[in-house]
Amino acid sequence: MGYKHATHFVCLLFLIVNINLILVNTQSNIISTQDQVTTYVNQTAKLSCIIKNRNQRHVTWSRIHLINETQKLTYLLYVDLLKYTSLSRYHLTCTVDQDNKEYWNLEIHQVHLSDQGYYSCILAAVQPISKLFHLRVIDSTFDMQREQMISSLSLIDRSVSTIFLTIILLFTI
Repeated sequence: MGYKHATHFVCLLFLIVNINLILVNTQSNIISTQDQVTTYVNQTAKLSCIIKNRNQRHVTWSRIHLINETQKLTYLLYVDLLKYTSLSRYHLTCTVDQDNKEYWNLEIHQVHLSDQGYYSCILAAVQPISKLFHLRVIDSTFDMQREQMISSLSLIDRSVSTIFLTIILLFTI
């Protein structure tokens, strides 16, 4: 009888170890590496949330407005492919590669300066897994004016006082 109990114990232990190995190998994780995305006004911004082993968990995209150090407003954009925003410029695509990585790409078309800020991709679980992205939007018309000013400064005679140049540079920045 002792031998039978030992065999059951070894089989049970083997089963527990195998289940734990399976769980470790299939744990969900967000593996995106890009935290900051920079784009220009009227261009398309692409925020890519790369998920390994999603395991049928829900993916949520949100826009986050920081009010102060302790308060924030969160606007729900998507849950999976279901859209919760009325903005037609927001689009979500999902593709899966051969390594079981899912690319949940939030695209913002015709980007406005007001789109600048934080966006969050969350993988629903008992302990949710999240990735925060910062979208930086550059006004291309301002940059073009700045570049024109800098190029015109190079044409100024070097005998001009440095104080005058400093004032112009401070004005353009």
